[in-house]
Amino acid sequence: MEEAEAKRLCTLLSPLRLADYELRCGGDPIAALRLHCWNTEISEAFYGPLQYLEVAMRGCMTRELTSYFGRADWWNDPRPQLTYGGRQRIDEAVQQIQRIGLSPTPHMVAEELAFGFYVSLLGSGRGYDQRLWRTALYRAFPGYRGRRQGLHRQVDHLRIFRNKIAYHGSIHHRHLVADHDAILLCLGYIDAGLAATVQRHSRVPEVLGRRP
Repeated sequence: MEEAEAKRLCTLLSPLRLADYELRCGGDPIAALRLHCWNTEISEAFYGPLQYLEVAMRGCMTRELTSYFGRADWWNDPRPQLTYGGRQRIDEAVQQIQRIGLSPTPHMVAEELAFGFYVSLLGSGRGYDQRLWRTALYRAFPGYRGRRQGLHRQVDHLRIFRNKIAYHGSIHHRHLVADHDAILLCLGYIDAGLAATVQRHSRVPEVLGRRP
């Protein structure tokens, strides 16, 4: 690729967005584009492990909350006392399902709720430690032996990382080996076999080995 063409593409993709890449590549637009392409590739590679973590967390947390409160729409039980933000996310999920002409079921609502909602249930909330963690949610993570706060910090870090990827942000500058290890660690808290399977099929190590 000629330098003039590289500069044209950098301008097309957004000078502000590519400025960080050019800065890290000594002002070389061709190298900046290569790094940008690799950033896209490594983001795609992380999609799989992050997807399994999100789906597994949603599934196991929903299972334990449903079992403890004795109803699939556990959020409508008065005992959880969800925060205003949590309640709002539930209402938005219901409205989103209704918007496409469907009658919301508890399963649909649980599937519609974002990763951030489930991460928030591991936070302090309105007495979540007593209402949710000690009564039900600790069972969703049989491989974890620490305090709720520690688990929340770990998964919230991955929530931020996931959102960075979802909004096409740059992640090339991060300690990506540590990010990958953190995902596998949290998967292991849920199920060691699942963590091993994700590790075996993850493309992250291979793509990291081709970093420009």
